[in-house]
Amino acid sequence: MAKKTGELLLKLRGLMTQNGQLAAYIVPSDDPHMSEYVSSNFCRRAFISGFTGSAGTAVVLQDKALMWTDGRYFLQAEKQMDENWSLMKAFMPGTPSKEEYLSSNLEKSSKVGIDPKTCSVQLFKTLNKQLRSAGMELVPVADNLIDKVWDDAPAPPSAPVFIHDIKYAGESASSKLETLRKKIKEKQCSAIVLSALDDIAWLYNLRGSDVNYNPVFYSFAIITPDSSTLFVDEARVGEEVRSSLTETSTKIQPYDAVYSSVKELTDRVFLPLSTNAAIAQAIPAEQWCVGMSPVQELKAIKNEVELQGMRDCHVRDGAALCEYLHWLETTDKELDEVDGADQAELFRSKQDLYVSLSFDTISSSGPNGAVIHYKPEKGTCRKIDKSMVYLCDSGAQYKDGTTDVTRTVHMGTPTQQQRMCFTRVLQGHIDLAMAVFPAGTKGTCLDCLARRPLWNCGLNYQHGTGHGVGSFLNVHEGPCRIAAGNRMSKYEMGLQKGMILSDEPGYYEAGEFGIRIESLVEVVETEDIGPPDGRFLTFRPVTMAPIDLRLVDRELMSGDQVAWLNGYHATVREKVMALWEKQGKSEDLKKWLVNQTREI
Repeated sequence: MAKKTGELLLKLRGLMTQNGQLAAYIVPSDDPHMSEYVSSNFCRRAFISGFTGSAGTAVVLQDKALMWTDGRYFLQAEKQMDENWSLMKAFMPGTPSKEEYLSSNLEKSSKVGIDPKTCSVQLFKTLNKQLRSAGMELVPVADNLIDKVWDDAPAPPSAPVFIHDIKYAGESASSKLETLRKKIKEKQCSAIVLSALDDIAWLYNLRGSDVNYNPVFYSFAIITPDSSTLFVDEARVGEEVRSSLTETSTKIQPYDAVYSSVKELTDRVFLPLSTNAAIAQAIPAEQWCVGMSPVQELKAIKNEVELQGMRDCHVRDGAALCEYLHWLETTDKELDEVDGADQAELFRSKQDLYVSLSFDTISSSGPNGAVIHYKPEKGTCRKIDKSMVYLCDSGAQYKDGTTDVTRTVHMGTPTQQQRMCFTRVLQGHIDLAMAVFPAGTKGTCLDCLARRPLWNCGLNYQHGTGHGVGSFLNVHEGPCRIAAGNRMSKYEMGLQKGMILSDEPGYYEAGEFGIRIESLVEVVETEDIGPPDGRFLTFRPVTMAPIDLRLVDRELMSGDQVAWLNGYHATVREKVMALWEKQGKSEDLKKWLVNQTREI
């Protein structure tokens, strides 16, 4: 059911007129930290539009309202937005960017407003440059206009910050700070302002619960060669955390004090891409050094303790997913998609070191699987129909790692078309997993390997193929990724040993079904390819969950692809079965796993 937004838009347009005769007001998805997922009090774009996807930007004009989002959310946005909104399909041929649209459709001398705290320093510069070239003005609006029409906005998060134990982190906060200071010096800067919540959590070995499924807490940090300051609500810092910060000589200041503190910085200041425009504007532009956060680069390459934690938690997570899929196949209960998601969460919650889910479970039956980031809700979701394709994209946060896995299954008899499409997706998944490449290769250079089997049949998918994953941190983590070449960024980090990424090609037929196969993979050195001092790299699967053989057409696969699948299933069977032996699981469950991982 689409949210009715007519009255809200009327109030917002009135405020736009009162605040400098704004011809347009931009409402990004972002919080002041440019987070992908935000706490409920920062969900302004969702409030004004009804569209709840994690990516999108609303632009409200005096006579229309527009929503830019990417291919993951086209179907969802169309369902959730009412007649007051028009969907702008970002990155698709013929769709102008926000800047291009405003430059072409507003009169010269028009004013466009935006809250600078919800806009990155780079985006503000880009918007300002393009609008000025069209004779328009970008106006920073300090008091967010959405907040003024949101009468029942949620309160900010207030849960305590907690320690991430060194036995899971693998490196002390003091050591990380020392390395970061060296990086700052290399960039010829005297300070760095950190805004990205996962950067700060990783650096100080702290975690929180401010954002659903992301163990982070709202804060800023300023690090200089001889000081470290964490800007956070002090009431949320207990004695244990305070003691940990004292060990690193880190001072605590109020959250909003960062905006005044940055004014005291002299010389060159490093501003990561996640820095909001309000912080940047408080520092003279000649002092800026804007670029990829060195913390992101350090965090992307996991240490051996983090890697082992990721391997271990994926065995437990895979065992829980196997239990769910077995239960789903054998139960006689009538279930809807939410029932399925809840049961999958229940199985995970019984595993050691479980903390929470890592994102909303995508439990989708039949045509709902074609909605790439579908979220089932009671009252509107479908029953799980065993005669249809069922897609489950799920994951969890454990103290020793983060998981993200998608398995597509058919509990009846799939059609030949469904088997063909699934097998093409599987071939792409395997071809990417078997890739061999030099260290430093960018993931965008490998993306086509996953798409080629689909492209050869005239098929494709409108989302990226892989993203980085944090260690008990955000399930989506930069700066490495695997995405189509037309989305390449100069800030993308080349692949290095020790990174963890997803491998997740898919195919979606609107109104029919969705297919996605997603496993996390570790970047490892090959044994003997390349020179001894620079071995080429490849991927090793970390996710331990079987791929549904009922949907596989073996005749379409090459010998190498079949060998890879059989080898992967042998590993899944070995690792999950060993855990189940310790846990005393039933023989019926074990027999199911043996069948699911049989050779083809």
